[in-house]
Amino acid sequence: RGGPRVSVDFSPCGRWVAACVVCQPPLDPEDFQGLVGIPTADLPLIYELRVYSVERGTFGEVVQSQIIRAAHCLTCIQFSPTSEHLLLAYGRRHVSLYCPFQVFRGVYTIVEVYRVRDMRLVRHLPSQEDEVNVACFHPSPGGGLLYGTKAGKLRLVRHEQMVARVGEEALREEHENE
Repeated sequence: RGGPRVSVDFSPCGRWVAACVVCQPPLDPEDFQGLVGIPTADLPLIYELRVYSVERGTFGEVVQSQIIRAAHCLTCIQFSPTSEHLLLAYGRRHVSLYCPFQVFRGVYTIVEVYRVRDMRLVRHLPSQEDEVNVACFHPSPGGGLLYGTKAGKLRLVRHEQMVARVGEEALREEHENE
């Protein structure tokens, strides 16, 4: 099976490492009744973004985890300079990354930012044209992020731009629900 081709990243604080890991979802005993004789390799797989401890005494323990959609499209994982956030960049368009509440059709999520302490998605960056080869946080906290596209373009995105886009989506959702 093909999986994501991404690297791991050490947190700047030196306490953690982040990785995308393939897992088999936990099964209830009742689920096993219909699975007798099915090879383990044929069971459904999920991918998780996991933060592991690299500290003495807790080395290898999972600190946080979050199921990731479209992990096979993932091109990059990176901690923020403060180790408080994780950036995920996507290099392909996939139905699970489609942004239905955009004004234009064909808009997909290309970057997601998760808060490490609870693995909550706090920002995402939609795009109609870009697919991301590589992305990283600016080395100064609050400096934004930089990404390179498959078309050879380099883009710098400031925090305010990501907030504005997410805010516009929330307003659109409110109006559609009225």
